[in-house]
Amino acid sequence: MGRGIAIGFLLSVAVLSSGCSVLMAANRESYRGDVGVLKEGVSRSEVIAELGQPDSFFKPETGGFDDRYILDPEAHRTWVKVGTVVVHLGADLVTAFLWEFVGTPYELAVRDRKVIYHLAYNPDGKLAAIEKIKP
Repeated sequence: MGRGIAIGFLLSVAVLSSGCSVLMAANRESYRGDVGVLKEGVSRSEVIAELGQPDSFFKPETGGFDDRYILDPEAHRTWVKVGTVVVHLGADLVTAFLWEFVGTPYELAVRDRKVIYHLAYNPDGKLAAIEKIKP
């Protein structure tokens, strides 16, 4: 009787937690570009071409721009995210959702590590200062 309760408990935990690793993988930060472009002297247009529009920006009174990007420098490309979701989902189905005991801790270990990049540009549009802030 005790063995059946333990198995029932484990199965109910697995079913209730199912999909966690799938959802966590699907919600990872997407690759926005190579942060290696962030070097002093590079033009703002080059940065925008690589990383897209900044998450926020303003024009200081002294001229130039002050941009902020919130990025995960180790973010995966979309096809990697999709592949990870498919692997987690397949493993869930094959193992009757017991995969969540492995998949969820794995996703917690590799979750996004976002960094705020504060970029200050000269009035001529060249990158003058880079500040990395880890929230």
